[in-house]
Amino acid sequence: MVKAARTFQCQRCSRTFARLEHLQRHDRSHTKEKPYVCDKCPKSFTRKDLLTRHERLSHSSPSGTHDTDNGDHPTPAPSSTDHVLDGLNILASAVADRTVPTTHGPPRGRHQHPLSASQGSFSSGRPAAADQTPLAGHSLPGAAEATAVFGETFSGYTTSNAYDGDDFTSFLDSIPLPSHPYSPTYQPLPVFPAWNFDSAADYDRSVDRTGTADAAVTPSSSVLPRHGTQLPSLQPESPQTSHRTRQPKGAIFVTTQCRDGIITLLADYTNVLPDPYIPSRHALSRCLTGYLSGYHDHYPFMHIPTLDIENVSLPLFLSMAALGARYCREPGTSLSLYRIARTVTMEHVRRTYQFPGPGQFSEKFRLSSPGTPESQDLLETIQALLLLHSVSSWFKRDPSHHESLFMRSFMETMLRKGGLNELPEQDGSWESWIRRECVKRTSLIVFCYLNILTIVFDITPLILTEEISMDLPCSEKEWHAASAVAWMQEGRQTPPEPKLQDALSSLFTHPTTPKSNLETFSSLGGYVLIHAILQDIWLLQKARRLPLSRNSSLSTEEVLSLEQALEQWCQCWERNQESSIDPFNPHGPLSFTSTALLRLAYIRLNADFTSARRLQTWEPSQIAQSLRQNLSVQRGDRLTRAALHCAHALSTPIKLGINYVAHSLVTSWSNQYALCSLECAVLLAKWLEKVTVPNPDPALTEQENKLLEFVIEMVMETQHGISREWLLENNTRLSAIVTRLWGRLFTTDHIWEVVNLIGQSLSRYADILEEVSG
Repeated sequence: MVKAARTFQCQRCSRTFARLEHLQRHDRSHTKEKPYVCDKCPKSFTRKDLLTRHERLSHSSPSGTHDTDNGDHPTPAPSSTDHVLDGLNILASAVADRTVPTTHGPPRGRHQHPLSASQGSFSSGRPAAADQTPLAGHSLPGAAEATAVFGETFSGYTTSNAYDGDDFTSFLDSIPLPSHPYSPTYQPLPVFPAWNFDSAADYDRSVDRTGTADAAVTPSSSVLPRHGTQLPSLQPESPQTSHRTRQPKGAIFVTTQCRDGIITLLADYTNVLPDPYIPSRHALSRCLTGYLSGYHDHYPFMHIPTLDIENVSLPLFLSMAALGARYCREPGTSLSLYRIARTVTMEHVRRTYQFPGPGQFSEKFRLSSPGTPESQDLLETIQALLLLHSVSSWFKRDPSHHESLFMRSFMETMLRKGGLNELPEQDGSWESWIRRECVKRTSLIVFCYLNILTIVFDITPLILTEEISMDLPCSEKEWHAASAVAWMQEGRQTPPEPKLQDALSSLFTHPTTPKSNLETFSSLGGYVLIHAILQDIWLLQKARRLPLSRNSSLSTEEVLSLEQALEQWCQCWERNQESSIDPFNPHGPLSFTSTALLRLAYIRLNADFTSARRLQTWEPSQIAQSLRQNLSVQRGDRLTRAALHCAHALSTPIKLGINYVAHSLVTSWSNQYALCSLECAVLLAKWLEKVTVPNPDPALTEQENKLLEFVIEMVMETQHGISREWLLENNTRLSAIVTRLWGRLFTTDHIWEVVNLIGQSLSRYADILEEVSG
């Protein structure tokens, strides 16, 4: 008998740990105990490795000026490195609502005057205005219980300029070590003092912004941004890192018999395909393997461990091959297979579902039917339509994206015909569970994909969030279990997933007890939920354009509710053990893609991009002109927060090298990343235009100044020989350079034309800004 592993449980938050020292380290996050004290300055730390890192970065000096021990350990004068480190001690204390000591002053003990429960960890530097008072009641519960807890309470940001004369490389290299190597709270950004959100869309000029520092803030404003994207190359230099890169799933081999069977089945479609061309079995094997390695992880609705390619329906087989050929960089083969697959699939829909023969149609054509051939055919037909969408949505022609818009109504109709929320019964067997989960995942991914088309082309969603009542998908680890035994073991370790409506409701409401709150979700579940929130934002913004609407912008109550939902989503994301902002993590890229969609949600709370994008024109000049003329922003706290999300998304590609990321990494990411980056680039550019005008009125806040300095340092890292004064000669030069940096990420030969379109549009937008700046 295998002896059960011993675990140690925290008495404060019920987390369990495999080793006692891990529990002790975690317990210090509750007690704020910091036993490791620096002998050269008043700072103290919870872990010895953090102390060692601090000493190496703060006190190591060739001249040895900081190494002299004169017996009383005087506090050294703040150096440029100290300022950099002050800006890098980030995130954990704000996540856990901790009190943070001031950097260059007497150390604040554990019995100092604490902030209230509704306050963040950093002082805002200004009083709470009268119109901000109602916001104090919107502080989010559960922030202190976030799973990704850091090991120390970091020091605050200094009031002095954190970048004057500093080497930006040192800044990026001195990021502190988090306990969770891919936690979304780990970001290479200076900490921002907490602030109150204005209740108005723009600044209230009657408010004095230089007053006391004890204003109440919401947890979502404590650290800006709470979440963002991080590339795997920036994982911390820590031995506890145990993440493996995602392993290849192998290859799919097409036998001669399988290919002959495909040709035989095609003979039944000679009325629409008189002479179809099918590649060799080696080419088909290569294309299907391309589907498996390139597309499947982004939309995991097929159960690969039990996939039998020889028993897959003809429409699904051909659609998989057509899509996989794109990832094999064989556009000609892909287009040929796509045309065959589209013709076969639409003819199959016509024969079987639109005009069935006598006695052919029956109630067996339901997705909930228990494993009947008819229900399996319906499921695979919907999946084939989804894959055809994935080929045709992202090209101006050959194939045209209009074909995707034409087929989406068929996909939605087929899904409703099969029962939108009807799932097969599960009898406890692995086979019945696979069937049920496959139907569920297909339905939810169809919902998400239709929502992507809404975001990109500004078209009405065909399936609304409120129509979906099924439960969320399981974890990816359980879905990838290769045997019934492994599946049972994983199932015993994971709680059942909540229903989508219950999960969404818990994100938008304040729970009375922690038990009633949504604790976590799976990677695909979080992806579905963030799409649901984005659809709500799109519908609200569209409703504001109706003639009956009194205001074109979202109300304060609506924005607060959506911000709360996003904050709760972030906390659940962190509690998911499979979450990672490494796009190559073993559990798939869904959580990485979800963080890009999270940024998009924050951006759209500040700017209505719905009609300004005009991607449906496929003309870079028109897209750039529309974004320039039809999109405006107003300075405010929320806009600064959204701009910080955007700046953070650009910071890590800059550290790794824009060209390297563009040629080596972006091509393997979901095109949703590029679609979100378009709005990141434009919003950041428009924010920069607002804050770089001469003598801005009102004057820039502390947060705006620090973010502006951060962007300037990023730009100077890529533009050698330029000066800060040259960048700020006018209010469009810096915006143009930043936009062009974004555009360079998407100007390589990408698989999808829409990604290249985004790169070209951003380059054209930068041209317009440069023409204005002269």
